Amino acid sequence: MKSRVLRAKDYREVDVKPLLKPFAPDKTALETELRRLTNPYICWEAGTTVFPGDQVMCRLASDCPRFQKEKVRFVAGSGMFHKELEDMSIGMGVGETREAVLPEGKVSLTLVGVMNRVVPEPGDEMVEKLGLDGVHTVAEYRAYLLEQQKAAAFQEDSYDALNHLMREVISGSEFVLDREDWAEAINRELDRCRTLCHQEGMVLEKMTPEQFQGRIPVKSYHELVAMLQYEGWDKLCRYLLGCRYAESDGFQAGEAEYGKFIADYASSWHVSEENAREANPYDSFLFNEYAGHAYTVLKEYIRKFY
Repeated sequence: MKSRVLRAKDYREVDVKPLLKPFAPDKTALETELRRLTNPYICWEAGTTVFPGDQVMCRLASDCPRFQKEKVRFVAGSGMFHKELEDMSIGMGVGETREAVLPEGKVSLTLVGVMNRVVPEPGDEMVEKLGLDGVHTVAEYRAYLLEQQKAAAFQEDSYDALNHLMREVISGSEFVLDREDWAEAINRELDRCRTLCHQEGMVLEKMTPEQFQGRIPVKSYHELVAMLQYEGWDKLCRYLLGCRYAESDGFQAGEAEYGKFIADYASSWHVSEENAREANPYDSFLFNEYAGHAYTVLKEYIRKFY
């Protein structure tokens, strides 16, 4: 390849902090996950009063046959039996009777028995059984869940900051871009699209707008070529930057990584390894890996400020 980087702008000179939203933990989701930890340890005990989630045994009396039952079981507040009757049962004591007037008629509910749902507090031994590396206590598990939330939020919130930083780095760097390299990158991507379409029984150059829908964000082959030509220069720049960064951080992509990629691709898309290799030739894999590495380097830099 004749194209090369003459000078790469130092991405650390770009202030990305104003582009990032402050991380706000979802406390409700956090507590839900902590409660889920206790699910295998929930037990049931005979009780005297109904609370939400308890198993209720009752007798119904009504002129309506549907509600004339000697013995009915339901979970209070689940909505699986009858919402109004379930809600009415909450707070009742064993032997107590309450009445409700429903559209079907008056219903009398007598509480025969209740099994209270006993949920233990999360404990370190519950966490230990999860088998998570470095996570042995409830406090560590809470921190682990917060980190997961933060990672997910960063994945979503960093998109604009990453694209801004990449534009700043590319525009502030100096490149020698060879037209043949640019054309090769475009043709390589066109060949990939052509192969993928062929594997689905279509001819790329003859595809209809309906066939493009959901596959590629264009309506015709000519629009696809124009889109790839427009994106080609920046992608070539990202590849060159990725190669430059790899020289200093030791990133490598080779046959071993390609083999793993092909195996993962075949598994994820439920295709043969032969089809996976046909759609993703080794040269394309290398180009995309190094172009992607440029994004990875910049993303890790942004992560420091999140």
